[in-house]
Amino acid sequence: MNQLAIYKLGETHLQTTVTNGYCDYTNGKRPEAYLDELGPGYVCLPIDEAIELIEQAEEEKYIKPWKEITADQWEYWLTVLPPEKWQAIGYVDIFRISERLIDNITMHCARYNGKYYQANRRTSNSYKTLAEEIKAI
Repeated sequence: MNQLAIYKLGETHLQTTVTNGYCDYTNGKRPEAYLDELGPGYVCLPIDEAIELIEQAEEEKYIKPWKEITADQWEYWLTVLPPEKWQAIGYVDIFRISERLIDNITMHCARYNGKYYQANRRTSNSYKTLAEEIKAI
């Protein structure tokens, strides 16, 4: 049997999970009763589907186009926390901030042709793809 979850559409987190027909952390409420209590927008669905919807909501909320920053901002982000995975890919220097914004999304900084950029991206994004994004700006 697939694990179920209670999820509010458009949110970046689960409300709760369902184990053996009861909602976890709700003092033994059944999903139907808990959904009625929570109100509109909440659904009970397989946890795999909920995770896909969460990832879509994260993309919409946190992944935005690259924006140009100053050399001082680049230097600040380089030194405020230890940079992660600093690499040069086709003349694009890229590193990411070691602290996560949410899930596997964190700020990435890039330098190319004397300009500096910042954007939130997933840590699973390939640096080759990120470098191509920067070169296309």
